[in-house]
Amino acid sequence: MKALWLLLTLAVFGLDALVKSAVSSNMRLGETFALVPHVLSITYVENTGVSFSMLGDNAAAMAVITWLTPVLCAVLIVLLIRNKYGSRLFDASLALILAGAIGNAVDRMLHGSVVDMFEFAFVRFAIFNVADVALTCGCAMLAIYAVLDSRRMSGANRNAG
Repeated sequence: MKALWLLLTLAVFGLDALVKSAVSSNMRLGETFALVPHVLSITYVENTGVSFSMLGDNAAAMAVITWLTPVLCAVLIVLLIRNKYGSRLFDASLALILAGAIGNAVDRMLHGSVVDMFEFAFVRFAIFNVADVALTCGCAMLAIYAVLDSRRMSGANRNAG
């Protein structure tokens, strides 16, 4: 199973890099076109912040995040290798978080910014990328795992008492 999570991480990281490269190579900064009119557009922006453009103007916070990300990635890798919890949901969530963190960290370290491109036309929301989607889905899955696991553990404690 460890190989599966590594493949998931690499696949999402690769997809993120491919989409970022395609957008930055074929579009001008600020250029936009509709994928699904009035729903989803591709808009090429460079984000100096973290996911969904948060903290973009805070250089100190960005410096901490830039150097803290490799530590977080190392922790995620150790958790995936140890596979202590034996939960596919837990491991898949870590793999997605790891892929997203690496995808944005590589951009940030190499270019000083992250390429973002997906924009919902029907709601005012930040422009985002594949890595942001992976991070968000991974965190949501981890939250679901935590809720399910806490319910399982509280049920086990009631049955033991």
